[in-house]
Amino acid sequence: MADQSIPSDYQLPQKYTPNFTYFQGFWCRSELVPNITCFQNHFQALDADIVLASKPKTGTTWLKALAFSILNRHRFPLSNSPLASSNPHDLVPYFEMTLYNNGCHPDFADVSSPRLFATHLSYHALAESIKNSKARIVYVTRNPPDVIVSMWHFATSRPERAHWPIDVCFEQFCRGEEGVPDLSGTMFLITGNNQRQTKQGLVPQIRRNERKPSGSNKKDGGVHGMSVLRGGRESGCH
Repeated sequence: MADQSIPSDYQLPQKYTPNFTYFQGFWCRSELVPNITCFQNHFQALDADIVLASKPKTGTTWLKALAFSILNRHRFPLSNSPLASSNPHDLVPYFEMTLYNNGCHPDFADVSSPRLFATHLSYHALAESIKNSKARIVYVTRNPPDVIVSMWHFATSRPERAHWPIDVCFEQFCRGEEGVPDLSGTMFLITGNNQRQTKQGLVPQIRRNERKPSGSNKKDGGVHGMSVLRGGRESGCH
């Protein structure tokens, strides 16, 4: 159920954003709310589990590929790695966007340990079984201005957000209005002593980086079913 205690000064600009719901303390894509609830209620963690946690555009794909390669280095030679034919997002699925999508209750009985998962959720939104276990959480972070520029280029490549101003993107990022938990506290801790000084320093830096980098027209691979480490073994929804 959506959290009704929305801060009075939070006015989500619908012109440049998807349909969001203020849920458990952060703006979340509305279609993910049932998935997150299902994940929180049903996922049973194991002590050997590894969870890759990240904010979008911080190096998630790279982290997934690296973690998969390390865990499977004795199972697959480089010449026969599943990464050569499968997207890292297929091999290391998200809790909230893949595994528990559309009411799925995945069966992990045949998945060998250690199991590898991914999430864009913050720690407080994880299933209690993860927090009460010895499961390891690997968190990747990235310089906030680079995250904003990367996110802006990714979003504006879509027709419905093609005219999203970089300044508006920056402000929404600082308020957590891009569909994942607000990391503005981390952002300002890293880049300045207070919000006002930080924004004044960051905006020119973001604008300098606004030019689209070479090779930035890559396309994300689609998710086909649910392939869970190790070895991309298929598990169905029940």
